[in-house]
Amino acid sequence: MHRDLVEALSEGELQPLREWLTGNQVETGTLHELPQWDSARFPELLPSSRRLADRTDSATAEILAQLPKAAAAPGGVPLLLLFVLLSVESEWEISYHYQPMWDTLSGARNCLRDHGAMVTGEDAVLARAVLAMMESLAAQISAENAMTTGQLAAHEAALETAAAKAREAAGLAGRAAVEYPDLSAFLVDYAAECEAYNAAVAAAVRGVREFLATGASLDHAIENLEAAESGEEITDSVYLSELRANRFSLMALNGVRHEPWLRIDQGKIVYLYPFATRGVPPQAVLNSIGEGADGWRLGGVEPLAVNSSLKLDDVWDGSDAFKRHYDGALVSLPGVVMCGTDGEELGRFQAEIRFSKLGNHHVRFTSDITNVMPAELYAMTLRAAPEHGAVRVTFEGNPYTVWPRLADLAVQLAEDACRRLRETEATSQADVVARQGMFQLVVTVDAASTTPGPASSLPRREVRTVSDLFKAVGAQVLTNPVTYLIGSLAEWIRYATDNEISSTTTGLIGEQTVRTSNTTVIAALGAAAFTQGTRGSVAEFAASLDGLFAGWSLELADHYERVDGFQTRVDAAERHQDMSAQALSALSRELDAEKIRLNDFATGARSTIALIRSPSLMASPVVADSLRLVLEHCGFQQRVAELNAMIEEVADEQLGVTIEKLARQREEQEAKEEERRENRQRAKLEVFLAVIAAAGVSGIIQVLQAGFFESDGAATWAVVGVAGILFVALLLGLLLWPRSRRNR
Repeated sequence: MHRDLVEALSEGELQPLREWLTGNQVETGTLHELPQWDSARFPELLPSSRRLADRTDSATAEILAQLPKAAAAPGGVPLLLLFVLLSVESEWEISYHYQPMWDTLSGARNCLRDHGAMVTGEDAVLARAVLAMMESLAAQISAENAMTTGQLAAHEAALETAAAKAREAAGLAGRAAVEYPDLSAFLVDYAAECEAYNAAVAAAVRGVREFLATGASLDHAIENLEAAESGEEITDSVYLSELRANRFSLMALNGVRHEPWLRIDQGKIVYLYPFATRGVPPQAVLNSIGEGADGWRLGGVEPLAVNSSLKLDDVWDGSDAFKRHYDGALVSLPGVVMCGTDGEELGRFQAEIRFSKLGNHHVRFTSDITNVMPAELYAMTLRAAPEHGAVRVTFEGNPYTVWPRLADLAVQLAEDACRRLRETEATSQADVVARQGMFQLVVTVDAASTTPGPASSLPRREVRTVSDLFKAVGAQVLTNPVTYLIGSLAEWIRYATDNEISSTTTGLIGEQTVRTSNTTVIAALGAAAFTQGTRGSVAEFAASLDGLFAGWSLELADHYERVDGFQTRVDAAERHQDMSAQALSALSRELDAEKIRLNDFATGARSTIALIRSPSLMASPVVADSLRLVLEHCGFQQRVAELNAMIEEVADEQLGVTIEKLARQREEQEAKEEERRENRQRAKLEVFLAVIAAAGVSGIIQVLQAGFFESDGAATWAVVGVAGILFVALLLGLLLWPRSRRNR
């Protein structure tokens, strides 16, 4: 009955199923978009938070609305649920926003739980089979979430649940083979493959857990993965690629089982999220914070303290000729707690917001590193990214307001701070530039050791040189950026320690700074703790500049948009030629004002850049050199060049051309209006002269009449008088004719 549909689904084609449902009056558009985090049909984010809105009720209502239509066709309800299942699976392939997927699957289960009575017979059995696969898929998504948060125990448990639910689905689907042989066979095969894959990966996770805890061999886990790859149950190319990736990782781990493994005995990790405020100068922001930030509510909590300084050491007391320096205000917040979805505590962080006189503001979370092995360190670095799995992030004392990751909380804090600034008259125009993907991780390694294997309980050997530090297994976590995607277990083991995407700077007493696109690692083994403050502040200062450049870029985008609007108006005036010189003059004044605004912006930005580049920013030439090198490695010069190019593009190519075109139009319009004024004056003069001429002619006629009618002598004198008048007129005409020619 459904052979064609099943064949299409077996080949991964969803469209025929969608068309079949549409042919049975089922509306599939909303169903397909339910798991999509950026669907226009659903609110992307809850107001005043960075959390996705719960779609469980929406999914339940939408599926319930389509259920009677599907139930009218044989096998319709199982196919409807299968369409929802495959839509979620399709979204999972491209998105790390898991919550809408979980909500959609939960909504489907709720709908059938409360309204499943309308489905009977083998339709009901198949529907239950698809629901079991939905539970399996939800568990698979939970497994990936656990992998990206470094929770191996939760990862293994979720995979085992996924395998068990797939096994249940296969059993249910097999019971409907009489009435729906094709659909039943498809679901049995689909579920069996899912069970085999998840069982194999669960065994691999179990092996990795034992390996990291005791150093036990991974040979058996590798053999299981090889068997799953070569077996007949798993044929899906995606599944096979994931099995292969996991096998490669386990082989790499197994190959270094007896080599020295890195252990960070003491250090610090800083999660830094830059942002910018637009519309107000940085000093006005600092003034508003000093006047009332202690009463603000940020992220649902009040600050613990507001300090009028960033608490930097005196190396930042530079010698700038204009007495400018890097400082600002510090808003300290309650501690932040991160827990897994199962309630396990993953970490605690100190939280603060730093506002800068230069405009490079940032949210900052810090945590100590103590006795951390590579797998745990890797999990800690992943917490910075917006792609980090969904967890529970709360403030101490306020467990009811929850964020799914640190990046979401950071953006919320920046937005809340800007909202509070807008409540103050001096900063009422403030706007924030912040996004979750704009982050930097700064890791400081104060003390480290190695163990002869991955187990933390093994004897330790102190690491005394940076060279030995980066030779140990796990050092690749320190020399690579935070990834946006994890494709296998313990993927970090396959990273290259020495790669082209990191740059290294060696400083005093052998310390090294390793910089990547989103991380900075400071390795200063054996250095006194108080000396690390300066190194860390330099690295954080360079990292915080991302927000400054983001704000400038958006400011330039606004200028570009305004100039583009001016250009459109000027072009329209040129095409239609219906704008008066007065209107063109008003537009010219607007353009001049925009040019002044752009010049002021460019001057301010370039002045700040000059200060950042200047050795006078720092009191110590040695530290100034360190900052210069860090800025080179983080692409500061390239960003400056890009900013200047954007300024020139807006100022010259856009604004300059528009002003020239408008000036040309003004000249042409003024010339036309001047010509019209002259024509009007000439017309008036001609009328005036005509009147005079008419009056003159009539006067002459009167004179002649009077002379002729009185006497012969009077007539003679009248003729002589008229001749004299004509002679004088001719003489004046001859005298004025050359002058009038010259005036043309």
